Amino acid sequence: PKNVWICGHSLVYWAESRAKSPEVGMQLGMDPSKVTVWWKGIQGMTWSQLLPQLHQLKVTWPNPDILVIHLGGNDLSTESPTNLLASVKKDMTSIRSIFPHCLLVWSNILPRRVWRHSPDSHEVDLVRTTVNRRIHNIVSELGGTSVNHDNIRCGTNTGLYRANGIHLSPKGIDVFNLNLQDFLEKWELENSKNSPDV
Repeated sequence: PKNVWICGHSLVYWAESRAKSPEVGMQLGMDPSKVTVWWKGIQGMTWSQLLPQLHQLKVTWPNPDILVIHLGGNDLSTESPTNLLASVKKDMTSIRSIFPHCLLVWSNILPRRVWRHSPDSHEVDLVRTTVNRRIHNIVSELGGTSVNHDNIRCGTNTGLYRANGIHLSPKGIDVFNLNLQDFLEKWELENSKNSPDV
């Protein structure tokens, strides 16, 4: 089976528990004989923790065919965008050489109504949009792709966020997971078209 790694901050942690729950069941709807989904969500994780984490996982997990990274939201209001983007570029290039045959997937940093450490959430949101776009380009240059989550909006009436305005509600997490599932299903379809033995 193909191995899909999904790494990131607390959202990945919560997404895993939803994806494995009886309601949703089978790891994002993937057939376990074809795809194994490996989750690594660390609450409060920041960008600088990613590479050390991947090196650690590489020891015990089978190499990924897809690596989905959902990270950076916790860095936006504490790091300068320039520094963050420089780190992302450097680390993504390293990841490309650690896993040369892996498809890199950037999962867009989601909007938040409230950003810790920043009084101006509108300003952080503008930065978020730019950072996503720039990382999108970095990942594309490395042959990767992105998942946009355009259907996750943080208006108060969407019901997709918890009251704190930072974290997704169970409904929001389900939308996030469905976006990933949708992406993986398309990828699997492409994959089966390209492999002659099907």
